[in-house]
Amino acid sequence: MGLARASLLNYERLGLLRPAERNAAGYRLYGDAEFERVRAIRRFREAGLPLATICDLFKPRSSNREGSPAALLEARLFELCGEVNRLREQQKLLARLLATPALRKEHACADKESWVALLRRAGLDDGQMRQWHASFEKESPAEHAAFLRSLGLAGNEVAKIRRRSTAAGE
Repeated sequence: MGLARASLLNYERLGLLRPAERNAAGYRLYGDAEFERVRAIRRFREAGLPLATICDLFKPRSSNREGSPAALLEARLFELCGEVNRLREQQKLLARLLATPALRKEHACADKESWVALLRRAGLDDGQMRQWHASFEKESPAEHAAFLRSLGLAGNEVAKIRRRSTAAGE
């Protein structure tokens, strides 16, 4: 099964798994159905579901939509969407903080290419970078302009980025 004994015992304690039988020495024996159940439990765990929710998924189905497996999975999906949105906001804030003059002096991103590379390593795509610029321009236009100049951009490129950012933020 590739699962720690403690996990098997915990699953058994929670009612998620029962051995198919026990041998003469009292050892638990598991069959194909139990292996499939463990695979399902592991898939749900990989999807971030807590064991309590997994227990609910394996309970006999009720007519109540709220407790249905689909509703439980939908709820987790919406939780993840919220978490992703919160993380993206943190990501934008961290990039803004890194763009402040005090931190820029200590930071190695001294030009446009290194800054773009940093944002790409952080997982931002072109659209997210445009949104970041738009947010920065809307909230702090003078700081945004100073940041762009600090990257060594020419005045016409700074103006172009700021115009595009203003248009995107509207």
